[in-house]
Amino acid sequence: MKRKKIERGVLLTFVFLLAIWMTLPIVWAPEATAAPETVQLKIGGSTIGTLIYMQCAVMTDVWKRYIPGLDITLMATGGSAVNHLPIERGELDIATSALPADWWVLNGMHFAKTKLSNFATLLPANKAFHHAFTYIDSPIKSWKDLDAKRVQLGARASATALTNEEILQVLGVNPKFFFSTPNEAIDMVKDRRVDAMVYGVGAPWSGIMDISKDVQIRLIPMKPEEQEKVAKTLPYLAPSVMPSKTYSFQNEDYPTVSTYPNLIVRPALSEELVYKLTKVAWEHWDEVVKGVPAAKWVSPKDIVYMVAPVHPGAVKYYKEIGINIPDRLIWKK
Repeated sequence: MKRKKIERGVLLTFVFLLAIWMTLPIVWAPEATAAPETVQLKIGGSTIGTLIYMQCAVMTDVWKRYIPGLDITLMATGGSAVNHLPIERGELDIATSALPADWWVLNGMHFAKTKLSNFATLLPANKAFHHAFTYIDSPIKSWKDLDAKRVQLGARASATALTNEEILQVLGVNPKFFFSTPNEAIDMVKDRRVDAMVYGVGAPWSGIMDISKDVQIRLIPMKPEEQEKVAKTLPYLAPSVMPSKTYSFQNEDYPTVSTYPNLIVRPALSEELVYKLTKVAWEHWDEVVKGVPAAKWVSPKDIVYMVAPVHPGAVKYYKEIGINIPDRLIWKK
């Protein structure tokens, strides 16, 4: 009888210990396998189908794949002419812009009704070469020859249209402007409803490649003195040369001016998050270039040419790789 009591006690002890052991994984598991907290961001791109919108799509995919717990929603917008105010209001976390647009917003010019400053630079996205092109048999040989001609500029009040209007004004050229969506602009050139087109965009631009399949065109070079005059007057532009064979029909280097489309962010985003966004983007830039070849023209060192101050989280990454950011270019509260 006594032996049975001992055996029963041993069995109960075993069952008790087994029950405790079976509950241990349930108690400990959450701490050991806790998933990272999801961070949700909204990025304002541009019009669907534009080069910068496509680049945002590629970068969004890269960020999602390499930053655990990050969820980004890409939204179509009117582009750099409308993205600053949603950033200012906190309605967007990341958005596309361009150096001219940043300059205008900081100074309350053009589409900016008032000065805005509650945005910070993340990175240069690509380099926009200002393409001026016409037909192979056109008498137009220079930018000066665009005077009084029918010139397509793309979407009205877009950053590229406004910039090219400023460039032509600096050069003392007064064409008859035509505005439309990029797709309609391409069709107008194909149909010879305009004499030329001037458009600031990363190269190679699919629009020009599309046009050149149906119509023989050539680029209109800018003279050195014109490049210098434009750059001196408009601080967000610089003399630039697009190498020959960037397009199949282009047999010589193309002198023009260029600027940078870029990405801006809400300053309130944490330094840690913006650091990760910057680091992952540049460490996987080869994937971005594979998706959008125009991104090949930029690298981290181009951050020093930006107009709007750089987010402290991005500054941390740039300093880590040896790039000295001037104090005037670091965003401060």
